[in-house]
Amino acid sequence: MINVIIDREGCISCGQCWEICPDFFAENAEDGWSQVAAKFRIAGKLNEGVVFEELEECVKKAAEDCPAQVIHIGPPAVGFDPV
Repeated sequence: MINVIIDREGCISCGQCWEICPDFFAENAEDGWSQVAAKFRIAGKLNEGVVFEELEECVKKAAEDCPAQVIHIGPPAVGFDPV
């Protein structure tokens, strides 16, 4: 399990992340920036979510291929309980 934070204000709306990993990333209809899909969000935040093992590879690929480098990956926050 990994944690993802998107610097949404730095997003250039290229669509690469939601094309590479559409189960986790989505385009926000209001501003066109990337956001975390609702079911993976932490505390309802558009820019922060938790990735489970089955999506880790595509999320990592999306972060690596992001031309704006606004997708940041790290360990889950201390005390995070996915239940």
